[in-house]
Amino acid sequence: MRSSGVEEAALKACVLIKVRPGRHYRATEKIATLPGVKEAFSVMGTADVAVSVEVKDLRALTALGTKIGNLHDVITTETLIAAEA
Repeated sequence: MRSSGVEEAALKACVLIKVRPGRHYRATEKIATLPGVKEAFSVMGTADVAVSVEVKDLRALTALGTKIGNLHDVITTETLIAAEA
C-alpha cells in the first residue's frame, strides 16, 4: 500500500511492526494512511508489517513512531534509521 509522501524529507527509515494475530492487513491499512509513510506492507518473519518512511527530522520520526506504536493492534515496533554514506 502507498501513502502520500513528505516534501523535502531528510530522514529515511524502516519500521518493523509486530501486531496482534490476524490483524496484519488491518494494521497495514491504518499505517499506510499516516503522514510520512511511503509504503506499508505485510511480511512473513519476526515482523508482521514493514513500513518505509521519509520524514523531515528525528522529531518527526519520533512522533510517527509513537503514532504507530499507539495503534490498537500494534504489539511492538523496531525503527531502523537509514545510514548515509
